[in-house]
Amino acid sequence: MITFLRLAGLGTAAVWLGGTVFFVVGLDPLFGRPEVVRLLGPLHVGELGLLAMERFHLFQVICASLGLIHALAEWLYSGRPLDRRVVFLLATMLVLASVGRLYLTPKCRALNMQSYLGPQRQIMRQAFTPAQRQAERSLGIWQGVGMIFNVISTAGAVLYFVHQASPNQGGPRVYPRVRLRI
Repeated sequence: MITFLRLAGLGTAAVWLGGTVFFVVGLDPLFGRPEVVRLLGPLHVGELGLLAMERFHLFQVICASLGLIHALAEWLYSGRPLDRRVVFLLATMLVLASVGRLYLTPKCRALNMQSYLGPQRQIMRQAFTPAQRQAERSLGIWQGVGMIFNVISTAGAVLYFVHQASPNQGGPRVYPRVRLRI
């Protein structure tokens, strides 16, 4: 059973790391490309990016929750004390993803709408009024905060994967060590 738990933890960490790297390195920068902005317009590109960000934060919440459940299951089954650093890392990642999902994404959505929707709800290619320019600057700042969250999420996923993959820290050891007695 402990081998199954360890392999499940490593699988969770691998999926978490792979999904995070895919989003941060491959998908998220796509929405800032000038070709995409020119093709779809800043309002639609922003909305697509926010939809992807919502899904990414949900993915982060699920993975962090699974990591915490795995740590608790391994603690209950093996009887070894919980590694407080890992629990702190997973709790931090869960809080960070929850803040991103519940606060950061709605804030960016409101600023995106304020920046690129005109008075009669017409879609604009750029901000014209001072209020729209201010909203556009605020949107840029909050998108920077989102990028910082993404970098922290990537670092946390890497740390969790390294922890799960190392056999000396409770990671998966498919074959037990054999001690030779002479």
